[in-house]
Parts: sequence; C-alpha cells; structure tokens
Amino acid sequence: MRFPLLTLALAPLAAAHFLLQYPTSRGFDEDIMPDFPCGGMSQSSNRTQLPISGSFPVALKMGHVQSAVEILLALGSNPGDNYNITLVQTFQVDGLGEFCLPHVEFSASALGVNITDGMNATLQVQTNGDPSGGLYACADVQFSSSVMYSQPSSCSNNTNVVASAFPSAAAQRNANESTSTGGAQGSSSDSSSTTSTTSTSTSTSTSTSQGAAVALQTAAWGLLGVAFAGGMAVL
Repeated sequence: MRFPLLTLALAPLAAAHFLLQYPTSRGFDEDIMPDFPCGGMSQSSNRTQLPISGSFPVALKMGHVQSAVEILLALGSNPGDNYNITLVQTFQVDGLGEFCLPHVEFSASALGVNITDGMNATLQVQTNGDPSGGLYACADVQFSSSVMYSQPSSCSNNTNVVASAFPSAAAQRNANESTSTGGAQGSSSDSSSTTSTTSTSTSTSTSTSQGAAVALQTAAWGLLGVAFAGGMAVL
C-alpha cells in the first residue's frame, strides 16, 4: 500500500515544470506555461508587498532535474510583455524540490529608475522549456516604504538542490533560449555548458528572439557569487 501513496505524494511535483511560490504567483497551468508572458496567466489583483529598496526572496519549486533559470522585472501596473530589467541573469539549478534565492537585490540606483512608494511591477521567472522554448511564471508586486524585508516559510532549499553560475556568455543568454547546461537551443555544439561559481558583471546585451525578455540591466547577479560558493545550503 505504500507505493500508491508515494506515487500520489510525488504527482504534483512530477507534473509541474516549476512553481513560483514567492512572491505570490498569478497562478499555474502546465498546459499554457510555455506561453509568453507569464505562462498565459492574467494580471492578478493580489500584489505582494515588497520593500522599496534592498532585497526580497524568490522561492521556487523545481520539477525538472536540471533547469536554466532567469529572473526579470517589468515596471508599471500593466507592463504587457516589457520585461526589460534583469534582476538575476541565467544560471543553472540542479535537483528537484524547493529552491530559494533569499536576497534578490535591487535599488533605484541599481535599476536606473526612481522607485516610488506604491509603484506596481511584475516579476517574471523564466526557465528553458522541455525540450525547447521557455516556461514562464509571474508575480504581481507593489513596492512599499512601510514594508520591511521578510523571509516566507517557502524560502528553503532542498538538500540536493544546487545552483551554479553560468560563464558570462551563457549567463547573458535568456533562459528561454538556453539549454539546461547553458548552451544555445538548437545549436549542434554546447560550448557554453561548463558552469562556474564566479559572479558575472552587469550585462547590456539584448535578445531578438520572439517572446524573449530584453536583458538591459542586471541588478543582483553579484549576490550569486557568494550564494554559489559552496552550493546552496539548506536555510
């Protein structure tokens, strides 16, 4: 009797490409998750309150054994597909289950815009698809001067989940154009597959592929060099 119970317990994770747990996701539908932007999910009225500067956590649940992951931001109440701020460049996550970046850093000076109290924005996490293209999930947020940094219970890391920084060229490639090892999708060679724990500098490269976010600014990649130095520890 244990085997059916175990199968049922693992079914939600096995069926999911990945889940955005924090900030609160717009929703999840595996069938339309490859739709850009936001995995086909409409804008939510439930906006997660974030501090006006500093950092905030991004918590995921990984359903693929290996993924390329990127974290983007679009400012405004209804940004459409204009995810033009790269908070975290593309990197690799190995392992299934909970994964969290506890401090995705940002500030008005780092983003190049004046973040004001009550400003709305949308966070988009995108990964490489299965087998190609991208997978997307969004969270609608609002910056508030009255909110302090806090870490939700969902911000934890499964024991066997490890994150690794890609080399510069692979890190600058949008996740929806990347393989899980950092190569270009559809390329016969995967010369960018070697990962590194060296932090990556700010990128101003752009992407011309349909549905890909434009990587204009990178505000928080430096934090990953520290976080990845010994792998992601259990929080």
